[in-house]
Amino acid sequence: MLKGGTVFDGSRAARATVVIEGDRVKRVVFGERDAEVAGGEVVDVAGKTVLPGLIDLHVHSLSVAGPYAYIDGDLHLEDHTKAMLRAGVTSYLDLGSSQRVIFEQRARIDAGEVLAPQLFAAGPLLTATGGHPCYHGDPPGDFCLFIDAPGDVAAAFEALLPKRPDVIKIVLESGGSRTLPRLSRPSVTAIAEAAAAAGVPVIAHATEAVDIEDALDAGVTLFAHVPDQERISPELARRMAAARAVVIPTLVVMDGLYRTASGALTELDDPSLADDVPADVIAALRDPSLVGELRTARYQELSRTSRDHAAANLFTCYEAGVTIAAGSDAGNPAVFHGLALRRELALLVEAGMPPAAALAAATRAAADVLGRPDLGRLEEGALADVLVVDGDPLADIRALERVSRVYKSGVLLDRDALALPRKTSLAREPRTGGGPGETCLAASECAPARSCSSAQVCAATCIDAAGCAPGSACLFDGGSPTGGSCVEGDGCDLFAQDCENGAACVFWGNGATSCWSAGKGSGGQPCDASFACAPGSMCDWASRACRDLCDPRGERGEACPGGKRCVDRAAIAGLPVGVCE
Repeated sequence: MLKGGTVFDGSRAARATVVIEGDRVKRVVFGERDAEVAGGEVVDVAGKTVLPGLIDLHVHSLSVAGPYAYIDGDLHLEDHTKAMLRAGVTSYLDLGSSQRVIFEQRARIDAGEVLAPQLFAAGPLLTATGGHPCYHGDPPGDFCLFIDAPGDVAAAFEALLPKRPDVIKIVLESGGSRTLPRLSRPSVTAIAEAAAAAGVPVIAHATEAVDIEDALDAGVTLFAHVPDQERISPELARRMAAARAVVIPTLVVMDGLYRTASGALTELDDPSLADDVPADVIAALRDPSLVGELRTARYQELSRTSRDHAAANLFTCYEAGVTIAAGSDAGNPAVFHGLALRRELALLVEAGMPPAAALAAATRAAADVLGRPDLGRLEEGALADVLVVDGDPLADIRALERVSRVYKSGVLLDRDALALPRKTSLAREPRTGGGPGETCLAASECAPARSCSSAQVCAATCIDAAGCAPGSACLFDGGSPTGGSCVEGDGCDLFAQDCENGAACVFWGNGATSCWSAGKGSGGQPCDASFACAPGSMCDWASRACRDLCDPRGERGEACPGGKRCVDRAAIAGLPVGVCE
């Protein structure tokens, strides 16, 4: 029983007592009268506020919050999960992660194997070929499904629906400063109709007024952002309100980019940040070589303008009566998991929302988006996800930073044990013995002589290609304690360059070829930062120069230009291929 404090139940705040029994709220007694409880612990929360556990409706579980130029091969899923729990985020919606990993994590949470917030997931995003976030040249993997015409929808849903997505996320973005392919209006309508038939809600990534309009025309009323490329009109906001639209503003994204660009990330100087953010990410945000592209005067102005547009549009929507629900888009630069949601609420208040409305956005309103009336509330029968903070967030929203207690399903969490330096495992039932091809979230989950590959599957451990079957390469992941993994290639054609989305087909050795991110360099030009070159070229790691591919037999592809000769690389590639030198 939590007694003596102020209770915000998701709608209103007053002095009250909260009685928890098992994993549920037994009752909430408002006023000065005492609740009668037979046995059980009585916790004095005088001077504190008791709230429902917070819900973040926009998270990227696997994305680190470092600069765009920062590449981190580690799977920080457990780190991000701990940070959310410590901040009182007890449920969240993942709106874009590897479907192999995120649906596996959801299954483990639902089975009680892992201590974690309740997870809801979209899985792969539906976007146009080359569209955000799977830009032209990127292999989509299991992160994007491409829809270029209404006829593509049926196959995409056939692949996606067996995974039981909680929502379907579509991407409507023309690119702002750069033009991007975008879902057509007929495609959006076809997606909305297929989703309605399957009983799955659709949420739209939107950055401009036209994105909102196209979605509303198709019957889509959930929006993953408030537009930040321009100011929307009061008329559009009123149309959204009439359609009972819900907006998840994510103001903290542009706030994080602007503060990164202007060198105003003061939290980096707080030693306690390391309790919730991996040390390498903090170091990356301090590294001038990694944040340099964000520190230009042009980017500072772009991020400031977008930040201001977003805040103004949020208030326009709120004034018009549009429902506001809270999400952070955690995983973007300086948008830290868990911590970012309470900053988001502070930004909602700064933009003009009353604190009570901001708190409702992260509790009751967010639960309603998920279709879960047992979340985001403190009332009889609700799941006992409870956050206790020192002070009164209704008077000062930043009181959410002063976390006193967090209960998940009625169990008090040890927040100190969840601090990242403690390295506490969240697994209640550790997995071991994973066989070839089985999904793994850590190397320890695989059987002896197997490692967890970068694709998060158990694979044979190797030290070189000789330890792998033909057609598989020995690839090393710097974060793996077991060394290399035998990774089977996808069989793409080095000379036809037949990869989807303009990605580059490269060889790894031992007869393995795979689609890889394409760069721009060729013909001896430098490789990019991720050792990528244009399709038809390969990065020579020693010289870091892009070498054009050629056939030493002269049977396929074009001859080397400019008097260059085709140097046979069959001994390395395990295939009849060479490079022009």
